[in-house]
Amino acid sequence: TIEELVLAHPEEPLFRLILADIYAKDAKYQMAIDEYYLALYSGFIKDDYVYNKLIQMYWQQENTTNLLAVVLEAIARFPFSPEFYYYQGLALSAQEEHELCLEALLKGKDYIFDNDLLKSDFYSLIGDTYHKLKNHQESDKNYKFSLKHNPNNVLVLNNYSYYLSQREQDLTKAKEMIVRCLDLSEGSPNPSYIDTYAWVLYKLGEYALAQDQIEKALKITNNSPVIFDHYGDILYKLGMKDDAIIYWKKSHELDSTNLQVKDKIINNSKNE
Repeated sequence: TIEELVLAHPEEPLFRLILADIYAKDAKYQMAIDEYYLALYSGFIKDDYVYNKLIQMYWQQENTTNLLAVVLEAIARFPFSPEFYYYQGLALSAQEEHELCLEALLKGKDYIFDNDLLKSDFYSLIGDTYHKLKNHQESDKNYKFSLKHNPNNVLVLNNYSYYLSQREQDLTKAKEMIVRCLDLSEGSPNPSYIDTYAWVLYKLGEYALAQDQIEKALKITNNSPVIFDHYGDILYKLGMKDDAIIYWKKSHELDSTNLQVKDKIINNSKNE
């Protein structure tokens, strides 16, 4: 076996790498990490490949602190490799360091050549980050750039559509984008995307259609506070207040920090 080969030849980096890949495939992330580190600086294996694998392992563990440490080392050695800046942006975004995230992404995107999909992913995350910073103009602009490089970027089609619906702006465009998103993801239905479509329909006043769509999302998942909240709002508009309260309560049970949901429950339960 490969483990026996590693024991017999502990200084052979290729065996270490193969063993690490096996551990990674079996979700033995820490064991994989240990082996990947032993494969670094061998002079035989491409270290940028090993860095990418280490980053993936730390991302699976949700260990953004160690991920950032690896990314910074990788960038120091491979300063013109854009994917490392993208991973840096992802980790900083997870830590809610949005200004630093932008700094990394804006620098890294300038090193992308002849890779429209990667450029689209960069602009997508830049758009998300500007949204979190409440700079909607820059967010929208970068989502458009992302779709220019990859019109089939389902994440952008969903997010851009949803944020437009939240702001009640350009709802026709929002509907077009989320319909395209759903068409592209038809083979693997995503409840969040279906919820976005339901919410756009809600904002357009198409409540019966919105109910039909959000019930499709609820058949896939029953643990989303956002979907329960939206379902409650849709039912309320259809005159089903008692049912709406039930779903607002379900939403509040899953996310007690949402004060708007709490207010809806209180205000509509007063005279019962």
